[in-house]
Amino acid sequence: MKLLSKTISIVFFFLGLQLASVSPVFAQTSPWSGVCVSPTDETVATIQGLQCLLANVLSIFLTLVGVTAFIMLIVASFRLLVSGGDTKQVEKGRNSVTYAIIGLVVAVSAFIILNLIADFTGVRTILEFKIPSSESTGI
Repeated sequence: MKLLSKTISIVFFFLGLQLASVSPVFAQTSPWSGVCVSPTDETVATIQGLQCLLANVLSIFLTLVGVTAFIMLIVASFRLLVSGGDTKQVEKGRNSVTYAIIGLVVAVSAFIILNLIADFTGVRTILEFKIPSSESTGI
């Protein structure tokens, strides 16, 4: 157990070192346009800006799901490697691998199922998040 905690500490130390050395990035990859900003002043966001905000948050969330699953697989692998034949530690490692893979499969499956439904039914609007505006409703 002591070896496992040392190993995990070393891994997280080097991971922290790597994260500290990266250059800062912005979550928004492109400027907002269209329904996200006012047609008269592009520096003023509209309520439809939530569409753009949600799209940015979901893209970051999907990236975090993948990174988390990868880290969990690494931690579980270390648990299995340093278990020393201890059945409890081997079981914990196996469970961690299983849960990380299940989480990754569930996240990817949700994306695939939505796309399949959109393709089979022809209803592409389920893939878009839109806030109705007065122009689209005719009010």
